[in-house]
Amino acid sequence: MEVERLLLDLHLGRPVTRGGLSIFPVFNGAAVGARGYDLHSAALTVREHSSPVVEELVVENTGVRPALVLEGELLEGGHQHRVATQTVLVGAGQSHALPVRCVEQSRWSGAHRQVRAGRRAPVRVRAALDQGDAWQSVQMFEARHAYSPTHSLVEASRAAEQQAGAAVADLRPLPFQTGVLVGVAGHPMLLEVFDSPRTLAHAWKALLRSAALDAAGAAPVATPGRRARRFLDRLDPVPLTSSPAGVGTALRGASQHARLDVLVWRGRPVAVAAVNARHELAAA
Repeated sequence: MEVERLLLDLHLGRPVTRGGLSIFPVFNGAAVGARGYDLHSAALTVREHSSPVVEELVVENTGVRPALVLEGELLEGGHQHRVATQTVLVGAGQSHALPVRCVEQSRWSGAHRQVRAGRRAPVRVRAALDQGDAWQSVQMFEARHAYSPTHSLVEASRAAEQQAGAAVADLRPLPFQTGVLVGVAGHPMLLEVFDSPRTLAHAWKALLRSAALDAAGAAPVATPGRRARRFLDRLDPVPLTSSPAGVGTALRGASQHARLDVLVWRGRPVAVAAVNARHELAAA
């Protein structure tokens, strides 16, 4: 179904540019004060099924508030490292099957539990169309950064992430900021916006480190504001289909310009992720 403008009222601020990386602050006119859920909750655990499945994990929330898992989050350990392919909101006292993809091709053994270390996958991996595409994306990442014996994105990114993250370590969210638009090599690449400044603050470090990894080695060209605004304007016409996502609803869709993942709860978009389908890092 098509959603009326996603109920968003987004405004871009002035970007900060570091080499080929441009970070635009995003302000959501529909932001809320009391969000009613947690992002990094110790009450949320992630584990394998009793008979492990490559493209699915189980998330369980023993807390008293819903807990959010973001699309693109790296889930480490288990039988292999995974990346969440959908944003879900797990209700208090509930469990949910979480769709994932493997980002470690040559291991299928180990622990039953996954670790949430608060890390995010690079855009090329998040934009993968299927499991084979995800594995190819990890190998491309290895070629750019570091080799892993098990073709593990987690291992290949550790050292590179620390170095790239130093370029954005001094950046902090502005007052009332709820999201970022990331530009790389002169073009918008990724939008992530939330319903609360608090959620952005919790996701900030991992989001910026991942963006800096994407921009490593990119042409030192700033992304113009006009291109960033044009990308935002192209999001509203994207047709979206709905499906359950824990206690929330997932709205997902794609056009020639963007791929969208939206989590709606209590009548409002809680988390919106949009990847520029035409960016070289998403389409490579």
